[in-house]
Amino acid sequence: MKRRDFVTLLAAAGVGSPLLIPSSCLGNEEKAAASERVTVGAIGVGGRGNQVFRSFLACPNAQVVAVADCYKSRRERSANTCGGKAFFDFQEILADPSIDAVTVCTPDHWHVPIALYAARAKKSCYVEKPLGLTLEQVQTCEKVFAENKVHFQYGTQQRSMANCQIGCELVRSGKIGKVKEIVVLSPNGGTGGDPTPCPIPEDLGEDGYERWLGPAPKVPYCADRCRPSGTYWIYDQSIGYLGGWGAHPLDIMVWACDADLSGLVTVEGTGKIGGPLYNTVYDWDMNIMLGDVKVKFAAANRDSTKFIGEDGAWVEVYRTGLRTSSPDLAADQDRAYSHVVATNRHAQDLIDAVRFNRTPVSNLKDAVRSDTISHLSDIAVRTKSKVVWDPVKRELVDPTPEQIALVSRPMRDPWTL
Repeated sequence: MKRRDFVTLLAAAGVGSPLLIPSSCLGNEEKAAASERVTVGAIGVGGRGNQVFRSFLACPNAQVVAVADCYKSRRERSANTCGGKAFFDFQEILADPSIDAVTVCTPDHWHVPIALYAARAKKSCYVEKPLGLTLEQVQTCEKVFAENKVHFQYGTQQRSMANCQIGCELVRSGKIGKVKEIVVLSPNGGTGGDPTPCPIPEDLGEDGYERWLGPAPKVPYCADRCRPSGTYWIYDQSIGYLGGWGAHPLDIMVWACDADLSGLVTVEGTGKIGGPLYNTVYDWDMNIMLGDVKVKFAAANRDSTKFIGEDGAWVEVYRTGLRTSSPDLAADQDRAYSHVVATNRHAQDLIDAVRFNRTPVSNLKDAVRSDTISHLSDIAVRTKSKVVWDPVKRELVDPTPEQIALVSRPMRDPWTL
């Protein structure tokens, strides 16, 4: 959809009316000459990983040449699709000097460790959200990518959606005045799961399960651990939907304003911790102050980021649409963006970043900002205390021993940061 057509529909939507944006693609273009292509290795090609893998296959200036996955059927299927090589060990992809970039679409606990290995091997990365298991992982990721001068792209595809771009532009350009309040809603996590040990499937095997666990604690295999929702809701491997889904509406928050950088961040609230297997936080209800901006971050049955200005005007951005307090807010948006950098092809944006040495729209700096809010929320719920964060020093302020204990986690040998 062209920008002018989108704005026409937006004006017609009316106050409080959602505008639905249908999924679309631009079609496969003829591939560029081999010498002009960015070569890509895909690490993790299961459900979400397969979707990302196919998005890079569609990029005319990219060529996926290798895949790695713990599951034999997945790596062989994807290798056959792209005509590349299939590996059990992701390190074989990283050791290949002909590969320029990798996609990291593993379970959450592997995101940062593999990304760090890739950065040190001078590979640019697409990394699925959420970012890290801890604040230490998040900060280490930013440091290592800066040191190695390779590109990082976060899996926040909402930045490639016109409604999200326009909503963030409205807030950034001051259309609602100074932001005084933000309401962030994320789909909820859950509880349950069966921890009963059972045989490891042949497709994975003992070696595959050992690699699947990687830096996470060694535990017996159970079917619910290695498939959704276990891959998102088990604390050994994730902080749950606080980060896994919260990453999207929180990313919109930091893309549209810099409240999280404006002063001390205080986080407190409530949440439940599930069991017997799914034991991440769910039903959370967080009260946050970003400097003098009040933020409500809560679990819900939908995603939304609503910005409220000092005079009551508001903009609400969500995955499938955009609402405003008045249609006049968006009436003059038929012009170039001046406050947000936009793209409409997420995978291609990383390929172009590598080709032209520029920062992807979904960048690491912003990924760290949004992920930090998720981790501060997790710490506050688990310690039942107020957490204070200094965004300049990037450290907890007067932390309790219980809070300090959650800043990092041990990693199982031989894996390290």
